[in-house]
Amino acid sequence: MAADGNRKRWIPLEFSASFLLQMLGAAASFLAALVLPLNYPELDFTSSIILGIVGGVFLLFGLINLLFGKRIAVLMQRMGMHSRVTLPREGLIYLGFMLMLAIAALLGQRNMLLLIFGMMAGPFVFNGWVVMTMLQRVNVVRRLPLSAQAGEFFSVEIDIQNNKRLLSSRLIQVRDVIEGNRMRQESGVTFVRIPPGSMRAGSYRVRITRRGRYRFGPMRISSKFPLGISERGRVQQDFADICVHPAIGRMLPEWRRREQELSEAVQRSRARVGVFEDEFHRIRDFRPGDNPRSIHWRSTARRGTLMMREYEQHRESDLVVLLDLHVQPDFSEDEIEQAVSLTATICVEQTRRTSSSAYRLFIASKSNVEIQCPGGARFREAALDALAECEASSTASLDWLFRFATHSTTSASDRFVLITPRPQAAAARLSQLGEDASAKTSAVLQRILVVDAHASEMSRIFELDQQLRMMEQTRMKGQP
Repeated sequence: MAADGNRKRWIPLEFSASFLLQMLGAAASFLAALVLPLNYPELDFTSSIILGIVGGVFLLFGLINLLFGKRIAVLMQRMGMHSRVTLPREGLIYLGFMLMLAIAALLGQRNMLLLIFGMMAGPFVFNGWVVMTMLQRVNVVRRLPLSAQAGEFFSVEIDIQNNKRLLSSRLIQVRDVIEGNRMRQESGVTFVRIPPGSMRAGSYRVRITRRGRYRFGPMRISSKFPLGISERGRVQQDFADICVHPAIGRMLPEWRRREQELSEAVQRSRARVGVFEDEFHRIRDFRPGDNPRSIHWRSTARRGTLMMREYEQHRESDLVVLLDLHVQPDFSEDEIEQAVSLTATICVEQTRRTSSSAYRLFIASKSNVEIQCPGGARFREAALDALAECEASSTASLDWLFRFATHSTTSASDRFVLITPRPQAAAARLSQLGEDASAKTSAVLQRILVVDAHASEMSRIFELDQQLRMMEQTRMKGQP
């Protein structure tokens, strides 16, 4: 999903300071239980047992920290403890050599080994002090786009300010947590040097394959400078949300054919009603060949010359989109995502191809959604936001969709497309409502095109990007 993916590891490559102290305490207790009775015979067997128990307790806490350290760190962050010291792989190797020297010096009673141990401990302590200095008075700001599209890369901007007057901050790494839709991911950017009193900008790229609302944060700011054998970080509780819109695909020729057939049926229905069903446009002078029935007699009497009513015929009728997200046993999660992407693609194409006074989208889902907006840009953004967060539900109602379709009709040219996983039930319900409804409502119901939301049918009219489809299939196979 992100620019730098995290592979799952059984053993982490960095350890917290608490884990380090616990393991050192365990090693020291076990070593004391073994060495002290040999050098000091006056200490009885009970002392060795007590030291062994203490070492076991330290070892138990260390193992808990190793297995559940990240979860414990999250809880500590929520409690307000935002600073953490960790030991990366390089530091672990360095400390291992130090521990071996200490054990060899104690067992062999060699002062030279103790001297080397002390010389190695100096850089370790120095690195910890410098790392703390690097993070002092450093502020980080994140900037997100307002929205993104599933399957496409977008950039997250990171601005870092060094407010120290004299010292530069070096090798500062900013890690950002991305959570949402049963997913947790980390991405970040590294700044090599930020001069005193200066600001630097960086960015990382992210690709999210599933629609929804995602939260960014908190951010962890850390450094290993200069030796890389210890790392200190602090957590900045900075959160921001982004709405990831459903993927936009491509409509196939079969959809164009069905849409054209629906438009022609609507035009034939309007022709039977008469020209006065068109929208009034203006009053103009009489022209040879005009229909006498369109004479505007009041204006004619006032001006003393024939005046005509002019009506505007809309060859491209308005398309109202209805989405039914009803949970069905044979309606898979992947098909739900494709149905949402199909709806999004129809809405986007509609705003590109036609101009309308009001675009409309109705979604029957966990929470019923009604979108009616003037202007293509406003409708496109509102529709994609709603589609990004809608969820399938067993309570999704076809009757609610049909009721809003009939009540929101503004013109005899309105067309409707219903995307549903239960096309047979929808057709039967339309037939029943048409028999019981008035003539006007029945005419509206007859202009609804039902599209089966199962993959076998959607593939005939709609196509997602091939790369995104492969990513989705890989993700679905990877889920337990």
